[in-house]
Amino acid sequence: MNDSSSRLGLIQTKHYALNAKLPNNVEVEKLYQDDAVWITTSSFIIFTMHSGFGLLESGSVAAKDEVNIMVKNVVDVVFGGLAYWAFGYGLSFGNGIYSNAITGWGKFFYNPERNLDSPRDEGWAYANFLFQLSFATTSSTIVSGAVAERAKLKSYILLGCIVILIQALPSHWVWDRQGIFFKLGVVDFAGCSCIHMVGGIIGLVATIYLKPRRNRFSENSVHQMSSPTNALLGTFMLWWGWFGINSGSACGVTNGRWRLAARASVATIMSSIGGGITSIIFSFAKTKKLQVNYLIFGLLSSVVAITAICAVARPWHALLIGAISSAISISVIPALEFLKIDDPVGIIPIHLAASIWGMCAVGIFAEDDQVLALTNGHYGLIYSGSFKLLAIQMLCTVTVLIYSAVVGLLALIILGKSPLGIRVTDYEEQIGADVIEHGLAGTNIARYHIEKPLSSKTFATVTKAITKWKLQTRANRALREQCSTLGYPGKPDNGTMLVRQRKNKLSNDEISSLNQQRTRSHNSSSRAKMPVNAKISFFSNITKEGNPLSQQFRQSVTSFVRNENNMKSTKIDKMAITSKRIAYEEAEENPKCSKTVQSNFIPIPDDFTSNACNTLHSQNSDRLEFDLRNSPVQESRISLDHVIPSERRVLQFVVPNKDLGNTARFVTSAKPHRNRVLPLIPDTV
Repeated sequence: MNDSSSRLGLIQTKHYALNAKLPNNVEVEKLYQDDAVWITTSSFIIFTMHSGFGLLESGSVAAKDEVNIMVKNVVDVVFGGLAYWAFGYGLSFGNGIYSNAITGWGKFFYNPERNLDSPRDEGWAYANFLFQLSFATTSSTIVSGAVAERAKLKSYILLGCIVILIQALPSHWVWDRQGIFFKLGVVDFAGCSCIHMVGGIIGLVATIYLKPRRNRFSENSVHQMSSPTNALLGTFMLWWGWFGINSGSACGVTNGRWRLAARASVATIMSSIGGGITSIIFSFAKTKKLQVNYLIFGLLSSVVAITAICAVARPWHALLIGAISSAISISVIPALEFLKIDDPVGIIPIHLAASIWGMCAVGIFAEDDQVLALTNGHYGLIYSGSFKLLAIQMLCTVTVLIYSAVVGLLALIILGKSPLGIRVTDYEEQIGADVIEHGLAGTNIARYHIEKPLSSKTFATVTKAITKWKLQTRANRALREQCSTLGYPGKPDNGTMLVRQRKNKLSNDEISSLNQQRTRSHNSSSRAKMPVNAKISFFSNITKEGNPLSQQFRQSVTSFVRNENNMKSTKIDKMAITSKRIAYEEAEENPKCSKTVQSNFIPIPDDFTSNACNTLHSQNSDRLEFDLRNSPVQESRISLDHVIPSERRVLQFVVPNKDLGNTARFVTSAKPHRNRVLPLIPDTV
């Protein structure tokens, strides 16, 4: 047996024990090729699970952090893979002179030698390394879900590399022939302890150390998935990937190992069936509905629990193990709520609780596989009446839990005390990691409908806009309440736009009645005045071809475009803004009319708009500005939103912009000052 014999524990040893006795001929070479194809294909399937983890996690966290959580799944492979190549593989499967029962040593910065006399060993070494790397990076991905929305990206990269190194030692204990638990006869076919349990316990320690997300456990807080569709799609991808994990752990199809792969595949699907059925029953029994998170927890926890025993389990074993695992994971959810442990993605019930049960299940249901002697002749409790295998499994479980929790906590404390820090501030958490870490304007910032890179200058503008939005939201809410008391027809819908679209269409008679009422109110109250020394900024050309405005709106709007000198002195003759009533009528006739335009068009007096003949100036490539300081303003045609006397009342109008994919909203206040852009922001208050 040569140097490459240090592989996945017993399977590795048996592989060489069986194949090394055969002559080095074409048939044997073909056997090695078949095994290599099986292993590499399984590795490819396992790597697709990172996409599944990303979709599941991004669909479970808040929308303001969904890009960040996807990026963390990428860096898990990039930096985690580097750490595993440099040190992780050597600590797990190194067979140097310093290797012992606790740690491997050697094969650091892994670089297998080319052996022309025995190319099959070289091919096996490469295939095995790829397979083990795909396993190891999964453990760090598990942790990313536990620290979602709270961990800084730079610190998380370091934490992910540390998790890879932490995971290396349990892999050595369980899978390497020199490992302490391997010698005791522990059975963990596909990484229940050294992958899922390690990731789950570090995730638990991390989420406790980082403390819950802001307002997570307040009285009025309701945790809801940002995208259940993405979460379910990610679950399907993980479900598919688990067949690669469990059947691929046979590490080949020759010498009877295809039987192990077939058993593992059937056990995986039967376990998920049991888990899925149990989760559905629990959901209907508790909530009278099929809760998406219950279904996800039940399915994924069942395939986690079966990983340890899948090669030596009968179908009814797998069905029962999956059902029990699903029940355990769903039962953990209220316990976490009671203890106020914030687990955004469900890492603790899925990976930690299920892996503990999965390791114990081996000691209850295991049989001899009769191929590679995975159980060393030991049988589970229901077959042998002996607690020996169960005791070995529980000893391994407790050891891995204690080791991973202690080392993981030390790593978190060190990162937390370092200059980098690990916990985001309350302000950064409120804004969202998509903006803070990646410069992307998410839906919590503005309805741009695009992800726009932000410079430090524009970022400051956006944060100021958020503050303005909060103040304006309160003012608009009070204004709507006053409108309601005066009999304004129609109710605001339950949407989240700053100026809401009315549900009910106003008839001509209702419009006439409302105008009379508005006139009486207007004559007996103070009027909103447009400051004559104000400036209003707006984006691009509102009459550009393809503009969401219909032809009815465009007739009274004069076109203007940028010149080659970046719009430094271009004239505008007039700008007419139509009324809400026309917007409603146009919406009925033209379904393509922009809903944003319907909900936000505010009339401005004709005398004012006809005299707005001023020079346009460009502040930057994306914003135009015209000066209204010399424009006469008359009070007339007060809009529907401004019939109620109020010191907070403002005149406003919107300009749709095709290029940016949004509608900007501009506000002038009662005090003379340069007006600012208020982007359309969803009202989440």
